[in-house]
Amino acid sequence: MSLSIHLQQSLQLSTDETRIAEELFTPITFNKGDIFINPIQKNIPMYFITEGYVRVYALQDGKEITQWIGIPHYFMTDLTAWLFNAPIKWTVEALTPVTALCITKSDYDKLSMQVNNWAEKERNFIGHCFEQMEKRIFQFISLNAEQRYIAFFDQLGHLFNEVPHQYIASMLGMTPETLSRLRKKTV
Repeated sequence: MSLSIHLQQSLQLSTDETRIAEELFTPITFNKGDIFINPIQKNIPMYFITEGYVRVYALQDGKEITQWIGIPHYFMTDLTAWLFNAPIKWTVEALTPVTALCITKSDYDKLSMQVNNWAEKERNFIGHCFEQMEKRIFQFISLNAEQRYIAFFDQLGHLFNEVPHQYIASMLGMTPETLSRLRKKTV
């Protein structure tokens, strides 16, 4: 899914509004292992991943905790830092070579002046982001490890061929050994 289709579907932008928004994005590439968002940054852009996979993680007691694996055709940023100018909590690392489209906060803010009903469109989009977060939190607290694994596999099973399994295990709140045992059990 291209950026234009994503903007039209996610934000209900018209063709002209989509063109205006697209002109504010800049192409960028990252090599495997590159860190492109980290807690020491002051201002972070928002990325639309066009190719490749990224990992969103934080350090907790010296241990990396994976929050999410970003896949093509999704936006990527530290949403709380982006929206509220709060300190950045998450590190984003390229797990593969990544191509993306990047928009700065100042360019993004221009959309409110250039797109009709931008505040409402943005609110609906951010609401959808929080809805996805709530769904994930609910699954995390209501499902056991096997159920979380099955739900993840049903939705994003292709990631097992794309990213190291220890990151998937961390994201699911389990050890790599538990993930391996569940994979053997359900195959």
